[in-house]
Amino acid sequence: MRDYFILAIILLSAPAALFSPYYGVLVWSWIAYFNPHRYGWGIAHNAPVALMIAVPTLIGTIFARRNNHVVTRESVLLLMLWMWLALTTYYIRSVPLFTGHAQDATVHLENISKIFLMTIASILLVSSREKLRVLVLVILGSFGLRALFATLFFIKTGGQYIVWGPEGSFLEDNNDFALGLNMTIPMFFYMARAESQRWVRMTLRFLMVCVIASIVGTYSRGGLVGLTVVALAIVAKSRRKIQGMLLVGIAVTVIATVTTAQWKNRMDTFALGTLDDSAEARLAIWRGGWNLVKDYPLTGGGLDVYTDPSAFSQYIPAGAVPESGLHGAHSIYFQMLGEQGLVGLGLFLALLGTCYMTTRKLGKAARRSPQVEWARPYSDMFQVTLLAYMSNGATLGRAYFDFFYQVVACVIILKILVQRDRRSLAAVGDDVVSEVELVAT
Repeated sequence: MRDYFILAIILLSAPAALFSPYYGVLVWSWIAYFNPHRYGWGIAHNAPVALMIAVPTLIGTIFARRNNHVVTRESVLLLMLWMWLALTTYYIRSVPLFTGHAQDATVHLENISKIFLMTIASILLVSSREKLRVLVLVILGSFGLRALFATLFFIKTGGQYIVWGPEGSFLEDNNDFALGLNMTIPMFFYMARAESQRWVRMTLRFLMVCVIASIVGTYSRGGLVGLTVVALAIVAKSRRKIQGMLLVGIAVTVIATVTTAQWKNRMDTFALGTLDDSAEARLAIWRGGWNLVKDYPLTGGGLDVYTDPSAFSQYIPAGAVPESGLHGAHSIYFQMLGEQGLVGLGLFLALLGTCYMTTRKLGKAARRSPQVEWARPYSDMFQVTLLAYMSNGATLGRAYFDFFYQVVACVIILKILVQRDRRSLAAVGDDVVSEVELVAT
């Protein structure tokens, strides 16, 4: 029964997405982060529900009447990165060393291209403040419900088991789930401050607590680093820094009190700087990525080179990492370096840096101009979200993380909306001056 209910929602939403592609973006975001079909155990469980929404949404976007003007510095970098991924995927087919993973790279590029297409659709279709607000709330509702269920599981099992993300998604691995959750904390925090309705604010704050508890439950050491960075960044941006530090101290005390001995042992080893086999293997893989890019500095080895034993094993010390341990780059930076070379890494860093600087500039503009003050919580939330991705992603191979690219889309949308408001205000100002001059004459 549950499967049919989920499929009914998707099948009814598909034609609606064709005629209202913005609605399609909302449904696609809900599917991407909440994965409702995974709660069914029959026909819906493995159904291509995201594709069923994405196709009509993209078709509807072509015929949509009112779209944003998307030519910004960030969107140009986004397109350039996408083109570079396609170019390196084509190039490695002609390199004998990389033919072993060329087919996997092609499949991977197809999946990444779907993310980029929906990212561009979001930029085109989210054309007002209210639409941006609803999109953010849908994202937070999707992650928040997942975190609520994960928290209930964590409490029920006494914290003895690791919390995992939705099966078959970018968030399935516990470390990836922690990354996604860390990126939502600033969105929950600042959105709760921006909302006018009390029940919405209270709901967002409650779900934020569930998100923090879920991160603890993932047993992810990288997640703990990301959580620390997010907390310090929010405190640093706050006017009440002393109270903020006290709250952080209380949270640390609570976590240290309620967590299991197994969790403490795992984190203590990390905090003391002791490297286990997993950490040693990660360092060896990073050295291997650097060695590979020395031979192929411009293009790297293409998508999925880190998981190709025939190509990558020769770049790491013998026996440092068994073939079964080649799961990926374990870092967004080394992933881009090894797979896309110096050019790809440069484009990726430029996209990250440009988006981060844009949020800072938009925040300053919002503080100076009351007319665009509405943008301040959004600039703050996306700025800290990017910090969470940059810090937590340093130990995770998630350079093509779908949530990151949707955040990039949100930054571009925010920039477009603020620029539009400022141009409108400037036009009104010019009209007033013209009327004054006419009266004077």
